Amino acid sequence: MAEFEFRPVNADEMAEFLKVGSYVFANNDTPDNEPEALQPEWTHAAFHDGKIVATSGAFPFKMRWNGRSIKADGVTSVGTNPGFRRRGLVRRMITDLLHRSHDNGQAVSILWASMGAIYQRFGYGLASTMTAYSFDPRLAEFQFGDRADGYTRLLDREAAVPIMAKLYREFIEQRNLLLHRADIMWQLPFQGPGANTYCAIHFDSSDTPDGFLMYRTKHDPKLPPPGQRLTVQDFVYRDINAYRGLWEYIRAHDLVSRVDWEYAPQDDPAPTILLEPRVLGSKTWDGIWLRVVDVAAALADRGYDHSDEATIKIAEDPECAWNVGTYRLSAAAGETAVERTNAAADIELSINALGSLLAGHQTLRHLTNIGRAHVADPSNLARFDALFSTRYRPAAMNEF
Repeated sequence: MAEFEFRPVNADEMAEFLKVGSYVFANNDTPDNEPEALQPEWTHAAFHDGKIVATSGAFPFKMRWNGRSIKADGVTSVGTNPGFRRRGLVRRMITDLLHRSHDNGQAVSILWASMGAIYQRFGYGLASTMTAYSFDPRLAEFQFGDRADGYTRLLDREAAVPIMAKLYREFIEQRNLLLHRADIMWQLPFQGPGANTYCAIHFDSSDTPDGFLMYRTKHDPKLPPPGQRLTVQDFVYRDINAYRGLWEYIRAHDLVSRVDWEYAPQDDPAPTILLEPRVLGSKTWDGIWLRVVDVAAALADRGYDHSDEATIKIAEDPECAWNVGTYRLSAAAGETAVERTNAAADIELSINALGSLLAGHQTLRHLTNIGRAHVADPSNLARFDALFSTRYRPAAMNEF
């Protein structure tokens, strides 16, 4: 049998590359004339007899890291033709991507997992939990407070995008795992089969934009009358008044029987301000998986709100052997220092658990309780939980 070749595809091979992914993920809806966000140089594929049999790729993102910016590799399009599975092709491609990410100075790798079991084998830890709402807007009223000040107005794409981009930059500034959006990321919501994406901007009482929705609507014959479905894509707000104003705008769609919002963060206000939170029909699911590619850089580039020091040991990392060792983290007055040390470790944990900890998804106490971390002196757990706390729950709004 011929040997496998691993390399990025070229522009002429992109159509073949995309066909593999379409088959693997049963995606038959992507029009051939839509621009592809993934560039050939960001791909990594396995070839057999000159044909692509397995695919992967990674976007060069910038991501919020508890109030700071960090380079992140956004892994995508990982799939193998069924005739070539169980031969280690995915392991080889992911390992190659991690090494490429390290060479490019990207301290973390992130992805949405088709199956979490695949990626935990390669050191990815769960970094966020998302909440999906599906509710009748007529029942989703607030428990307290007056009607929001201001108003919400529909704008066309050209007028809305500059306003939304500015509000989005402000919204993500102090948050965790949200991506910086390049221009193409503002184009993608308006693409796809039958795309008709609406942009609603909320203005405060002084006519200043302070929040926005991007959403789609359609008639769904499976729903009870009046039978329309509204699907939220983005829900961004500067303060709780803007949040309430946008929520009231959704509820004003009298012909909508069902509102779906798949990417609500865990700390979304709705469950704690609605009269009856159960109407949301909330379901949780795994969000972003994160893999620390460079331990020292991931520790140093993160935001910390408490001054403290800890030594952290990574005992093994088969894919990224350079991470093995002990690191001293010192955070004080907004300044962070990280160095390798031979000192005894305060904390020992797996590379998977480190991703969950740094993302703010799990506390060190929880990771210790479930056996994914060990703390030399348990009396320090409260200190360390404060050190690694985050301002907001980790969340993600962009598919990739």
